[in-house]
Amino acid sequence: MLIKLEKILSKLNQAKTVLNKNEILNEEKKVIHFFHLHPKITMYKDEISIEDEYLIKSLIVIDQAESVLSYDMENKDFLIKFKQLLSNLKKINDFYIEIGGIIGYHYHFLKLLDEKDKKIKNIEYFYPKAINIENLDFDVESLVDIGLENLSKIALILPIGGAAERLGLVNPKTKIPIPMAKLNFLGKTLLENAIEDIKSLEYLYYQTFKKQIVTPIVLMTSEYNNNHEQIVKLLEEKNWFERDKNNYFFIKQICSPLITKDGNWALKSPLTLALKPSGHGVLWQLMKKQKAFEFLKSQNRTKALIRQINNPIANTDFTLLAFLGTGIKFDKKFGFASCARKVKSAEGINILKEIKQGSKFVYNYSNIEYTEFKKYNIKDVPINDNSDISKYPSNTNILFADLLEIEKTIIKNPFPGLIINLKTKVYAKDKDNKIVQVNAGRLESMMQNISDSITDQFDEKIKDEEKLQLKTFITYSKRNKTISATKKSYKFGSDIIETPEGCYFDVLSNYYDVLTNFSKMSLPDMPSKENYILQGPSFITYLNPSIGPLYKDIAKKIIGGRLQKQSELFLDLSNVNLENVDINGSLIIKAITYKNKKFLNHNCHLSNVKINNEGIDYSSDNIFYQNNIKHKGFLKIILNENSTFYAKNIIFNESKEIIVPANCKMYAFQDNNKVLYKTENK
Repeated sequence: MLIKLEKILSKLNQAKTVLNKNEILNEEKKVIHFFHLHPKITMYKDEISIEDEYLIKSLIVIDQAESVLSYDMENKDFLIKFKQLLSNLKKINDFYIEIGGIIGYHYHFLKLLDEKDKKIKNIEYFYPKAINIENLDFDVESLVDIGLENLSKIALILPIGGAAERLGLVNPKTKIPIPMAKLNFLGKTLLENAIEDIKSLEYLYYQTFKKQIVTPIVLMTSEYNNNHEQIVKLLEEKNWFERDKNNYFFIKQICSPLITKDGNWALKSPLTLALKPSGHGVLWQLMKKQKAFEFLKSQNRTKALIRQINNPIANTDFTLLAFLGTGIKFDKKFGFASCARKVKSAEGINILKEIKQGSKFVYNYSNIEYTEFKKYNIKDVPINDNSDISKYPSNTNILFADLLEIEKTIIKNPFPGLIINLKTKVYAKDKDNKIVQVNAGRLESMMQNISDSITDQFDEKIKDEEKLQLKTFITYSKRNKTISATKKSYKFGSDIIETPEGCYFDVLSNYYDVLTNFSKMSLPDMPSKENYILQGPSFITYLNPSIGPLYKDIAKKIIGGRLQKQSELFLDLSNVNLENVDINGSLIIKAITYKNKKFLNHNCHLSNVKINNEGIDYSSDNIFYQNNIKHKGFLKIILNENSTFYAKNIIFNESKEIIVPANCKMYAFQDNNKVLYKTENK
């Protein structure tokens, strides 16, 4: 079958028109035989175009027409279903036209299926030489500065079209699946968290250079489960997170056919293909076809930060800025932010790839998915005998890209890193015509493997010092500041890794680090993961990333003080000064920080303040990672636009909400056992 399809694809590549392609397929005995057995299909010849005719013949030559078109052609709804099928086939054929359309899609799937248990030859892999950005020394601080200085050149690209089925997100009323981007994390959707992150870097730029920039955002959505429509509706409901609607650029994934382990196309129902999102590697091809590159050029953006929506901790401390600074300083074309990886974990790796081409050696830094280790002869072994950390660092899907280089590269590699993963269960007929459940998958592409076409050539094997001179690069940072994913729902008794609960534990661990080691604040000890699940966290903290995100800046805004056991410090604002604040209960401070596309001035100054209230009701069914928490009491301070609140040497002994009017300053002062307030215009 593979050899036959190769020959057909070779002929089709020479064809200049659809008419020529039809003539080529008309020569195939399968096509002639099919129409001989199914003369009724010619009844609809006047209803379909010459392009539709080619799509039908494409199904025939890949042996899928009998099953896909299996339906009573005289049924009154046949034509409606048939035209919808042809519409989907046209989308698939047009999108994959660079690899041969429908026929090429099927060919590449079968080829990968055939190679699944075969080891790849003529390629060697080595431990990568990464640029270490774990600690903020002089060199890394320089990279942070370069990353910040050049933020006006950066675009943000967010692939958010995935199915997220392992999280089990469903609208309770409509039962329609909810996109991962809408997962509630820290009281905000994952999409809002990602936008808060880029806002924090823009705010740091604004504070440093007294100039406001707005980063263009490319969102890759999909057709699957109304993903695109749900994302647009979310943005509209949130007023585009106070950014200009034209600041966003959408590219939409098509859905690709699922194919069973036996090489048969799966059906959802008669004449209806079983489809799933086409994998995040189609990002680059979509950007080309849907003119995202032109949009970014119009915004004067030459570089891009790409990150996955399910990793909320990527912007911790200086991680992103140092990573961006590395790519810009050394004029790199593509890069990976990496970190430590545990042996046998379900994570891909970053690696140095070597291909021998004649007398030359070709190198690049690359990614290999954990499902492909056997195929590429990768031994998932520890870095030494006394460790459970892998020899190879983790691929985190935090990526740096030179946009001009990518635009050139996709011409020669439109669908990088093609793989198949037969993990989806579908229903199909067996040889006895019985309905059975079988494994299926679709042709997936990996966005990070565009690096495999961004290579450097050497006359001899690469020297160690030359490994940092490649067009591609890897940074290596602390794992707790790089990745913690929300991929699946937590099941009691299982490991919390890759769950929202596990990610929230990592977020709290980072807050513990910055508040105790940098701000010198006294906090309860972090609980064990077991106690955290059973009893809840020992403290609750949220810091809007604009307070930092750099730990050294957070340490200037929060100095000393104490957060007592099961108490809460929730700061959803940019400017705050807390000095020696003792919290027994809940302190919640919120501000309007961004309006009409501009940063607003606000501040909250608390010095030598004690807060006593009943705080969080730990006996309730709180969902801590969602900030879905029931309170018995709190001190809540709400700052309207351009407002400021001052309190010094005060004890707040009761539950209270304080609202500071817009453009005002409010002072709190102690009068015996009472707290009084004075408000004046700015």
